[in-house]
Amino acid sequence: MAKVKRMAALAAVIMMVAGVGEAKTVKTVTPDGPNAVGVMVMHAQLGDRTAPVLVWYPAQPAAGETPYKYEDVMEGSAVLDAKTLRDGAPYPLILFSHGLGGCGCQSVFYTENLASYGYVVVAPDHKDSAMCHIEGPPDITFGQIAWGAVKGGGDLSKTVFSLFGDKLAGENFDFSYRPAEAKATIDAALTWNQDAASPLHGLMDPDRIGATGHSLGGYTTLMIGGVPFECKGVELKPGECDTTNISLNHAINPCCMDYVRNADPFSSRDERVKAMLPLGPAVFFPNLDEAAKAIKIPMMIIAGDNQKMEVPWAPIQTLYDNAPPPKYAIRLKDTDHMAIADQTMAASPLVKLVLPGFRSHFDEKAQAYKDYSAAFFNLYLKGDHGMDGVLKAPENKYVELWAKP
Repeated sequence: MAKVKRMAALAAVIMMVAGVGEAKTVKTVTPDGPNAVGVMVMHAQLGDRTAPVLVWYPAQPAAGETPYKYEDVMEGSAVLDAKTLRDGAPYPLILFSHGLGGCGCQSVFYTENLASYGYVVVAPDHKDSAMCHIEGPPDITFGQIAWGAVKGGGDLSKTVFSLFGDKLAGENFDFSYRPAEAKATIDAALTWNQDAASPLHGLMDPDRIGATGHSLGGYTTLMIGGVPFECKGVELKPGECDTTNISLNHAINPCCMDYVRNADPFSSRDERVKAMLPLGPAVFFPNLDEAAKAIKIPMMIIAGDNQKMEVPWAPIQTLYDNAPPPKYAIRLKDTDHMAIADQTMAASPLVKLVLPGFRSHFDEKAQAYKDYSAAFFNLYLKGDHGMDGVLKAPENKYVELWAKP
């Protein structure tokens, strides 16, 4: 009976949120770096489609300019098509890969902050983009998302599969398009970098490339960062390849998939990537302890501690324990899976009542994401030790520095 009451209360709250009209423009937290930030909407060929790609970059200060509004509802600090700042160029390049159903502009505070510290950040809309888009209205309404959360009982895994399970099953859980699109986005960025007619000409350093991403984008980051699919010697048990009860907590063994089993274990790796930072990553690798040992680049993982609304921590711990240094694993207190995706706040004025990451002290939690990501990439893509103190001890009350080299 208590569970029924909780479900009824959850349904009432979420449907109340879904019933609210269009959200007003939401202003996200501001970047901390020394540079002003510009943003451009570019387009790249990702497989058989042309997709929009957001590009953030250090820009010349533009006093009085109105910040760009992402999807017309999320306001950051970046100015659209601002003049590039050439003084520190070429800058390291960072790929951002969004979560399942997300979009390239889902984590505005995070990507803008990296650009303010002297990075060019590129973020495509992957082909699974649905809940938001760089260009155009979303394919899934907030009401549908809310109903998915009701059916999932407030559980992240159940909610995800309520919204996307049929689509994933229809594609046989084939995620091979993800690393392919990530690599194609990097290819496109480096093409713009070489094009004398492009406003991004000469702005990026092709020898200093990093990758970061959220959820399925975290999985994408790990794939292109060099975590292999170690299927050699894997014996599939009867029923192990049954896709009827798949969840984030019980993922199908990737070795069941032809695109994994029949490929080189490192086929997803992009050797141009020199450092990786997955955020709340889905971790679907066979023989994870052995696969982690094959990582060759610095790695930082950041995730929340909410047991229902965050990915499982156990595989993250296994990944960290077995990866060679330098490596970092950080858990944020009172934080759920969606806290990194500030675009979520623009879905409804009452979303803070539903998601604990936004409910209180969001600015401080966002600060942790900003501080740790900037310190990590500064050290491993720039050799800049100016923020090393952040990597040695928690300086934010919401940060639990779980492990370090």
